[in-house]
Amino acid sequence: MAGLVKDYETYKKNRNVTFLGICTSTTATVKSMEQQVEQFKLKPFANMLDAGGATAVAFGVPKNARFWLVVIDGGGKIAYNASKGWTWGGTGANAGRTIHSTQIEKSLAEYPEGILGQVKPPSEMELAAHYYDLQQFNLLELELRKAGTPEAKEFAGLVRQRIADTRVWRKDQIEALAKTDPVQAYREATAFAAAFSGAPERSAVNETGRALLKLPEVKKEIDAEAAYHRTLVPEMKKTTTKERFAKMVQPLLDAYLKAFGTTQYATAVKNACEAHRLAVEVPQ
Repeated sequence: MAGLVKDYETYKKNRNVTFLGICTSTTATVKSMEQQVEQFKLKPFANMLDAGGATAVAFGVPKNARFWLVVIDGGGKIAYNASKGWTWGGTGANAGRTIHSTQIEKSLAEYPEGILGQVKPPSEMELAAHYYDLQQFNLLELELRKAGTPEAKEFAGLVRQRIADTRVWRKDQIEALAKTDPVQAYREATAFAAAFSGAPERSAVNETGRALLKLPEVKKEIDAEAAYHRTLVPEMKKTTTKERFAKMVQPLLDAYLKAFGTTQYATAVKNACEAHRLAVEVPQ
């Protein structure tokens, strides 16, 4: 956590850098993640809950990793992927520097236009441009409303249009995904509705979500996630010894797998329970 905040302080004045903190704990909830965001001062960059593990897989994060640092370059390729910020050895120009920082700087040089393209924000809109890079749209809108000069108003209009275009693209993407991966499409539809509560596309996306929830395979996945948080998570949070795990958690897990073992979510649950079992078996 501290490393992420430190990197933010280092690069926050650079355009075209997006920071995203991802919580992959399967015992976490949005509320508990929000508490961690406040505790570790993980603002203003975006944070998301990935309890199902789809984003972790996409970023190449190993299962049950406590912390993992990934850098995605301007071309969408993974430029750095490791358990921490390793440093360069030797006596070269980069000796002693963190490898991921040199990869960030390399990407900035190769992709100077970033997500806003060649648009240069007026000085009064630099903070707004920073929030756009962070994809923090609520904070962004507050800054855009401060636009006073014609140049600033033009910039605000351009940014709002970019966001609108992105929403339409995401809506179309979710509708297409619904045909190939309905479970993931449902999750993304839910996330879209939460992120863009007042968007004109929200109604169409909600309708897609409602239609998907009627599918047996989607409902089963959602029920599996709810059952895990209702039955296993409370007990796992209280279990700190292998004896209690065997007596309380294992029977609950067995019953859970009997009911939901064929779901995708059950795989994440098995991994989480196994990681917890190994953790409590280590002498304190």
